[in-house]
Amino acid sequence: MSGISVIATSTLVLGGLYLLMAAGLTLIWSTLRVFNFGHGALLMFGAYLTWTLLNTTGLPLIVSLAGAVVAMAALGAVYEFLLVSPFIKRPNGDMLVMVATLAATMLLQSGAQLIWGPELKQLPPFGGARVDVAGSVVQGTQLVTIVLAPLLVGLLALVLRRSSIGLTVRALEQNREHAQLLGIPPRRVYLFVVMVAVGFATVAGALLGSMQFMSPAMGSDPLLRAFVVLAFGGAGSLAGTIAGAYAIGLLEAVTTYYFGLSWSPVLVFLAMIVIMLVKPEGLLHTRVRSA
Repeated sequence: MSGISVIATSTLVLGGLYLLMAAGLTLIWSTLRVFNFGHGALLMFGAYLTWTLLNTTGLPLIVSLAGAVVAMAALGAVYEFLLVSPFIKRPNGDMLVMVATLAATMLLQSGAQLIWGPELKQLPPFGGARVDVAGSVVQGTQLVTIVLAPLLVGLLALVLRRSSIGLTVRALEQNREHAQLLGIPPRRVYLFVVMVAVGFATVAGALLGSMQFMSPAMGSDPLLRAFVVLAFGGAGSLAGTIAGAYAIGLLEAVTTYYFGLSWSPVLVFLAMIVIMLVKPEGLLHTRVRSA
């Protein structure tokens, strides 16, 4: 397998995982103007729920994942009801919501520890096929990640452009007060974006849980990477998020290949610091509607 093939495969896989995580964070930020610090814990919980459905029902992995997405979207509705709606309208509501989601992280991690125990678990591969692409052997889960991540985010972009709920999301993103004066119910939009974001995180969690062992803390590192993606592409920009996810994936792939795995997070976070100093709004900052 040539170096270019290895780097290209790693870029697409890592970029796909980061895209699924960061797209949900971008969607929440563009409407609520808050960062969901519980996003990594929701990724973890979705991965464990997929594992539970797979091992208790005997359903195929992809069906178990679909069931987990539905269940986690429902949990996302509860998450919005308990952690967003009660606080967002209060003074300093954005700060209150972020503190609440940080508390939810600890609650979900402790809950996972109690429910599933400390033992490491892993999901089986998504498909057993291996595809040879330009001398690079791509595993089944990697191939699913490469295809599914841009497909789901592309579908989200289409919904935001063409559907009535997408119109309300964009209206609320541009001006929350004016949107409310026009009769657009923000609660409906908040519910939609949180459920979609949690669904995306569940897919990312299941894919990640198929590539490595799962643990209650497994969502922490992807969450940090997703924040780096937002720093690169600009929070609230779906187009910037797409570019940022694959740019960070490329940076990690190149760094890991030439300098080793231990240098990867160092250079990634150095890049984030430089970007925030040079252009805090993100190198590719645009609004979600331009995606």
